[in-house]
Amino acid sequence: MGGSASSQLDESKCAYIRGKTEASIKNFSPYYSRQYSVAFCNHVRSEVEQQRDLTSQFLKTKPPLEPGTVLYEAELSQFAEDIRKWKDRYVVVKNDFAVESYENKEAYQRGAVPKSRILPAGGKVLTSEEEYNLLSDKHFPDPIASSEKNSQPFVVLPKAFPVYLWQPYLRHGYFCFHEAAEQQKFSTLVNDCIRHLNHDYTKQTTFEAQAFLQAVQFFRQEKGHYGSWEMITGDEVQVMWGSELWILHRWSRGHLTSEPQKAAIEIVGPRPFPP
Repeated sequence: MGGSASSQLDESKCAYIRGKTEASIKNFSPYYSRQYSVAFCNHVRSEVEQQRDLTSQFLKTKPPLEPGTVLYEAELSQFAEDIRKWKDRYVVVKNDFAVESYENKEAYQRGAVPKSRILPAGGKVLTSEEEYNLLSDKHFPDPIASSEKNSQPFVVLPKAFPVYLWQPYLRHGYFCFHEAAEQQKFSTLVNDCIRHLNHDYTKQTTFEAQAFLQAVQFFRQEKGHYGSWEMITGDEVQVMWGSELWILHRWSRGHLTSEPQKAAIEIVGPRPFPP
C-alpha cells in the first residue's frame, strides 16, 4: 500500500482543476437561487398563516447543549502530518463535533489556536492497522507495492491501541493510546461526531438548508443522477467540497495515474463511488 509516490501537479493541471471547480460552482448557482426563492416564499407563507408545528409529540429529543460544551478532553498521542512525527497533544471535542488538538492543556486553557482541527464528516473510524490497510488497499490499489505480509507499516505506532480516522479526499487522522478503554472511549466519541456531522444538517428545518439540499438534488438530476447520494454529509461547504473532489478524482484517474496503476484499476475495479 502506498508504494509509489505521487508527483506534483504542474501548472496546466492546476489551472484545469481551478477551472472545473469555478465552472461547477457557477453552474450550481442558478439552481440554488431558484430553490432559495421557493423556500423563502414557503417560509413567509408559513409565518403568515402561523402553521402549527406538526412534529410528532411521541418522539422526544434532548434539548440542545449550550454552545461550547466540552464532550471530551484528554492528552493522547497524535501523528503530526506537518513534521511526520508522533506528538503528545491535548485533544478537545466540543458539541460542534470538531476534533481539536493543542500543544498541551495550558495552551487550550489560555485560548491558543489549535494545532489541528478536524471535522470528520463522512469519515470512518478504524481501530487496527489491518483494518486500515485493507481499506486503503481497497480504495487505492498499488500494483508496485510489496504483497508481503511483513511490509513496512504506513505509520509506525508508538503505543498498542491505535485509532485511525479515514476521511475521503482529506488527510487521515492517527491517534494512539496506552489502554484499550481509552481507545474505545475515543473511537466511540468520534463515531458519534461523524453521525451528527453526516445527518444533522439534512435534518435542519431552516429554509436556507432546505433550499440548498433541494438545489443539490435538482443539480444532480439534471446530470442524470437520481436517488440518494452518500456524499451529502456535513454542511454546505463540505457537501460542495465532496462533490467537486469526487468529480476531480474521476478525472484524475485518467490523467494523473501511472500506466501500471491504470492496469490495476481495470483489474481490481475502481473505488466504489456513487453514480
